[in-house]
Formats: sequence, C-alpha cells, structure tokens
Amino acid sequence: MSNYMSNFSLLNHLAFNRLSLLLIIIMVALMAVLMIPTVTVRADDTKPDPRFGIVESYQASHIANKWEVGWDRVVIEWYRVQPLGPNSWTPVYPHGLEIIEQYGDPIYRNSIEHSLLQNEWFDTAVKNSRELAALLIGTPEWATKGLPHRGVPEGLYLPVSDPGNHWANFVRRIVYEYGDQIKHWIIWNEPDISFDHPGAQFDGSAEDYYRLVKVAYIVAKEIDPDAVIHLGGLTYWHDVVYGREPYLRRLLEIVASDKDATSNNFYFDVATVHVYFDSESVYQIIQMQSDILVEFGLDKAIWMNETNAAPMDDPLHPWHDPILPVTLEQQAAFLIQSSTLAFAAGAERIAIYKLFDHVGPVMGLESYGLIRNDGSLRPAAIAYQVLVENLSHFQSVNHSIWPTHHFITFLSPTRRIIIAWARTSTDIAVMVEPLLDNKGAFVIDQHDNRLPIGSANGKYQLSLPGGYCDDGRECLVGGEPLLLIEYQQCDLDHLVAQHDCMLWVSNGTKLFP
Repeated sequence: MSNYMSNFSLLNHLAFNRLSLLLIIIMVALMAVLMIPTVTVRADDTKPDPRFGIVESYQASHIANKWEVGWDRVVIEWYRVQPLGPNSWTPVYPHGLEIIEQYGDPIYRNSIEHSLLQNEWFDTAVKNSRELAALLIGTPEWATKGLPHRGVPEGLYLPVSDPGNHWANFVRRIVYEYGDQIKHWIIWNEPDISFDHPGAQFDGSAEDYYRLVKVAYIVAKEIDPDAVIHLGGLTYWHDVVYGREPYLRRLLEIVASDKDATSNNFYFDVATVHVYFDSESVYQIIQMQSDILVEFGLDKAIWMNETNAAPMDDPLHPWHDPILPVTLEQQAAFLIQSSTLAFAAGAERIAIYKLFDHVGPVMGLESYGLIRNDGSLRPAAIAYQVLVENLSHFQSVNHSIWPTHHFITFLSPTRRIIIAWARTSTDIAVMVEPLLDNKGAFVIDQHDNRLPIGSANGKYQLSLPGGYCDDGRECLVGGEPLLLIEYQQCDLDHLVAQHDCMLWVSNGTKLFP
C-alpha cells in the first residue's frame, strides 16, 4: 500500500515562516524527480506508541508499563459476564483472571501471584496510556442451541431492538459500560477455522458470522459513534490447507450482497490477521488481505493482532513435538522480523501473543509468553524492548527484499533505523550508504548488544548471520537481525545544505514531532 507524497501535502509539511521561497521551489522540483514509494504510517508523540502491543498485558501490568506497551487486547467472554441468563450480569474480568470474593470485594487473580481489585486491570491501562481493544467471544449455554461458547446465538437474526436478540443486548450493555475508554471492539476470534476442526471457536457459517458483525456494528455505533469494529483475526493457513477461497473474500462477497452494506461502511472498520512461525509469510498475508479489500473498493486498516513462534528448546518448558522447530533465539528473531514486515506491508498496528504464561504450560506442549510462568524472561522479551525503544514514533517505512536478505528502513524526525537479516542459511555482508549529515550511528542486535560498525569504501557494512534452516527446508525464520541506527538533526534554517533532510521531506517524513 505504497503512496506518493503530493506537492500539496509536501507544502503542508513545511514551516513557511522558516523556509525561503527558493527552498520550496527546490523541494517541489526534487519531489517531482524522486517520487519515492513508501508506506507512511500515522505517528505522533503519544507515549507509549499505540502501534506496538502485547496481548494480555494486564497479566503483568507493571511490566507492560515499564516496557511501554502501547495497546493490549483483552478477551471478554460473554458466558462469564452473563452466565445464568439474559438478566444476569457479573463484573467484567478478562480471560485468565479468576474472580474471588475477599472481604466482600471482588478480587481478580491469575494463577501465579498478581491480584487486581475490581477494574484495576482497566484503570491501570488507562492511567499508563495503554489503549485497550476488547475481543468479544463465547456464547453462554443458555443463549444457543449449539455448543456452549461456540454456538450461534439465539435471536441473532431478530431486529437489534428485539429483546430476544441476546447478542445485541450483550454488545449494547458492554459498550455502554466501557465505551468511554474502550473504542476498539473485536468480534469473535478466528472464524475461518471450520466447525469440524478441534480449534474451532465459532460454529456458524460465514453468513452467521457476518450477521454477528453487523449486529455488533449497528448496536455499538448507536451507543458510541466513535466505536471501532474489528473483524475477528483470520489464520490464513486454514483456508490454504483445506483448499478454500480466503475467508475474507468469502465474507465480503456476502457483505456486498447486502443492499445496506455500502452505505454503512460494510459494517466493519478494521480487518485483522494472525501470523505464526513463518516470518516470510507475514508480508504476503497482509498484502493479500489488502488486495482483497481493494477488490471490493474498500480502504480499511489492517491490524496484526497475534504473532509469535513458540520455542521448542526452552529448558523450563520444552516442546517435544513442535509444529515447526523454532529455538528460543529464533523466537526473538521472529518477533522483530514479523513486526517490521507487518509495518512494511501496511499494517496499522501489531501485537505479540502474549506477555505472560499466566498458567504453567502442559508438560511437553508449546508456550508463547515473553515472560515464563515463573516470572523469568525469554530472549524474545529483550527483542520486544529493542523493537519498541528504537522504532517508536517512526513515520514512514520502506522495504527492499532480496533473494538473500530483507532490508527495511524506518524514518523518524531525527534518525534512520535500518533493520536487516539474512533470508537463507548463508552469511551475507550488506553495504549501506551513510547519511551525509550523520550525527552518530551504532548497530545493535536482538539482545540489545551494541556492536562495532564495519566499514568498507566509505560505506557501512552489516555482517548478517545466516539463519538455521532445518533439514534443508526454507528458512521460516531468517537469521538474527541487526539494527543500524543513525541520528540526524534536521536544521530547518539550513535545509539546502542538508541533503538527507531534503530527501526525508520529499519522502513524506515529518520534520516536526
């Protein structure tokens, strides 16, 4: 989803009171020559950067605060909120927190050590500017003739104002109670998993899922016009393995047949993907989602709400029969590769699944937490901090892909960050032209180690280690990435002499935070 900066938007980025007419003419001419394609991503000085998230950060909110996690996905299970019938309503507490009574006050507690007073999970996020997106899922047994938690809600096709439409009633109340702070509502999870698969989470058809989304959209917008409705995260691979058309295309064909859909934004605001294990597929999957949206004339944001690669060799929680063999170090590399490729493909936000293994993994099975069940950190936890500390508030991204390596450039007002890694098992040296107005540069790895910068013929040299490609297969996870960070102070009074600042402006980069 590359775009080109127009001359008019270019002029909007310039401070007229500080630039001469000559400079403006030079910049417009430069723009006409360069026309450099980039992905420009909305950014501001909000701290933390809301584009970087971790799922279930509330499980260890003190860590999330320290790591400046920008957004959190919380799962609100309908069957827990209304367990006894349409007139029952218990305090809302996210997945993984159990409610107990202590001296008459509700206490939320996970299975380790963290206790939260009622709504503390919510208040802590708001206090620390961590945006919440709520995933609504799980039909109560009383509200379906199908399987509990997975069944199609009774009354789903009734008018949204009908008391018998239980799903509409639930969405209406949850948005009413939390809509002042929660603006993003994700409707169910992974509906593309077929009902006959062990991992199924919704037993309805694509038509039923559309109705679920449409009802939520209508009701949520009635209560809060600023509510943002997200499609449930799609796995992609379930369609590939079973030879089906992509679920998003099948769903949008159904939506397009609704005569009211076009005038109502197709009844959703954000498309969602989940990508695991194969970092090489991230760019492809997000681009495919984008292309499908374009087929239907839609310009929607895409979020990657889950990504990770569970390690097989964690000494505390080994995975004996992994789906795909990934080491602890590869998990850390994957996290950086997946996140940066998602942004390069045009994703608006990303989130890692997940922060904390709040319950101990079943012996021999996979575990995903950046923090283990005992509170210790996996290497991927350091990689996440490296990612956020160095990429927060970037304003544009450019991706170059070679048979041998990925090369992704992020620009912010005062620095250029290049992230590169090998795509094969072969080590490779990559040459990088320094900024002409360089004010300092360094290289770090996924462990946050600062490394010496190699040079040759006046250029930087990045020595990228090859990846581990098991049994001669494609490297699902590339080699360990390196980050080259160059600082640049753009002086608006002397831009004519600052070649690289000129290029940055022409590329759509804001010079002001």
